[in-house]
Amino acid sequence: MKAKLSLTVFLTMCCFLARSQATNDAFSFSSTTESKKVWASKNNVINIYPNPSTTGEVSINSKTDQLLHFYIFDLEGTLIYQVVLKTKDKKAVTNLNKGTYMYNVFVNDESIEEGKLIIR
Repeated sequence: MKAKLSLTVFLTMCCFLARSQATNDAFSFSSTTESKKVWASKNNVINIYPNPSTTGEVSINSKTDQLLHFYIFDLEGTLIYQVVLKTKDKKAVTNLNKGTYMYNVFVNDESIEEGKLIIR
C-alpha cells in the first residue's frame, strides 16, 4: 500500500510539473524567476496619453526599438483596436466611446504589458 501511494504521488507531481512548464505557470520551477525578470525589464514599453481621456482620443507611443503588437479590448473582451508599433512609433486612436477599456502589449507572442484605459 505504501509503495502504491508513493508511486501515485510521484506520477501526480510529474504530471503537475510537466503541465506547469508547458503552460508557463507560476509554479514552473525551472523558469519562473527568469520569466519575472524578463517581464519586469520590458514593462512600461509604451506611453498612453491622456489617460483618462475626455475626448475619446488617445495617443500611443512606443518607447522601445522592438516590434510591438498593441490591442485594446472592451470589458466584454471584444477587440476594439489593434496596431503594430515599429521602432519608437506613434499612433492615434480616435472615436472611442465613454467607458473603460483594457490594453495589452505583446512582443514575440509574449504579453509584456497590460493596463486600463478610461474614456470619460
